[in-house]
Amino acid sequence: MGYRIAEAAGIVGVPVTTLRYYEDIGLIDQPARGGNGYRFYDDADLARLRFITATKNLGIPLSDVAELVKAFDVEDCSSVAHQVVEMVAVRLAETQTRIGELVALAATLQTVSARLADAPTSGPCSDGCACATAAPEPLADRRTFVPLTRGPVVITPETPAVACSLDAGSVPDRISDWQALVGRAVAREPITGGMALQFAATPDLVAEAARLAAAEQDCCSFFTFTLRMTTGQVRLEVQAPEAAADVVAAMFGTTP
Repeated sequence: MGYRIAEAAGIVGVPVTTLRYYEDIGLIDQPARGGNGYRFYDDADLARLRFITATKNLGIPLSDVAELVKAFDVEDCSSVAHQVVEMVAVRLAETQTRIGELVALAATLQTVSARLADAPTSGPCSDGCACATAAPEPLADRRTFVPLTRGPVVITPETPAVACSLDAGSVPDRISDWQALVGRAVAREPITGGMALQFAATPDLVAEAARLAAAEQDCCSFFTFTLRMTTGQVRLEVQAPEAAADVVAAMFGTTP
């Protein structure tokens, strides 16, 4: 069956200009044209376009999508899926790192905002005024809670806020430490309110899991960690309020 460009774009869910752009950069071959000069896409073209759209929506760069399309046309599905998984893993690591950077930036912005709010309302600016100085170093006896959801930060003993009080400079390293630990998981499964990670038991892994869980609980009290040890295995259960589901998924992954 043949589809004109507007029909194909509507089925795939992209603008017509996107299909033309894909042709211009060589991501897809120019489709056949009818006697009237109109482009016509067949079912194979639509399957390829759906694949391109799906991988692009994962944030995979178009240069890498182009390589995947070549594989899509000639290789087995399992081989293509393996390549997508590898690219998704890279994208996930980049995204998790970016989350850490954004949380750190949010902490810095909150600190600067608080300083500017307390700035004098009269007199000229100078080199030493709040407007002209960089964010101060975190105070040892004062922590700023950075919201990790869109809702307001409300902290009570019964319902801790989905917020982080880790100082800005330490956030990227903490994210990196969690990535290294989560990368050692041999299995994972969803549990009520969170995720369970299974590891092969080694003394260093048990120590690292306990260290990170304790450190994370100190700055993100909405998390609940449970460490279970059996012969040859370690199970780390991570639970959080429903509002923090995206945070759990970003840090500890999901299951297919």
